[in-house]
Amino acid sequence: MNTNTFDNNQIRIELIKAMLTHVPFDGWTWEAMEQGAIDIGYEHKKTSSERINIFKDLFKNGSIDFIDFFSEIIDQEVKENYNLIEPKPVRVPEKIKKIIMIRLNLCQKYKEAVRSSISLTAIPFNTKISLNILYRTCNSIWRIAGDKSTDFSFYTRRISLAAVYTSTLLFWLNDKSNNNIETEFFLDRRLKDINNISNLKRPLSDLNKFTKNFNGLKNTINIKSVFSFLKKINKIKNSSIS
Repeated sequence: MNTNTFDNNQIRIELIKAMLTHVPFDGWTWEAMEQGAIDIGYEHKKTSSERINIFKDLFKNGSIDFIDFFSEIIDQEVKENYNLIEPKPVRVPEKIKKIIMIRLNLCQKYKEAVRSSISLTAIPFNTKISLNILYRTCNSIWRIAGDKSTDFSFYTRRISLAAVYTSTLLFWLNDKSNNNIETEFFLDRRLKDINNISNLKRPLSDLNKFTKNFNGLKNTINIKSVFSFLKKINKIKNSSIS
């Protein structure tokens, strides 16, 4: 890797992590990043305007790039945390459940930032990057769980997991139970809805049954956008995110 690219990635990681405490108040904005940069003393000799110009070079798509990079950071932390578990779950649904719960627990302290990110990822203009974020997370979860498929099941598994993960994420955002126990029960039910998740062959249309579980969550996100994401993933198997 080019040294400059590596350095820029490290800077992005530091800036994203620093801005997270400000996102609940300022949103995924340049102002939140600026406040985070001040917290860690990043380019402290420069003016605010000069720093923001640097930010815009590092995150050319603005808010959606912040969310994209944040999600990638969490993906990596999930992998690292799961690798430390001994003994690991044996059955595939148990592995998937464990990995998703690790991810949600890691995001617990950033819950308001995650809530704020969902409204931005649902904007049509951000669809392409949002799809990449969702795809990358689902692919990462399957890879961590040991999936090595290369046939059509590769896609059906990720589409199915996208339905499970998004519904669970929405439930988690409104979960006030201790240690996210209600979210864990919800996830158990979603995994049971998928018969033999590791060998799923059902068409995408069958996944519409998940919509019945979204009653009461419509204020959190436009549910149609979630299924739009899933359908588009199915259409772009041979695109750059494959």
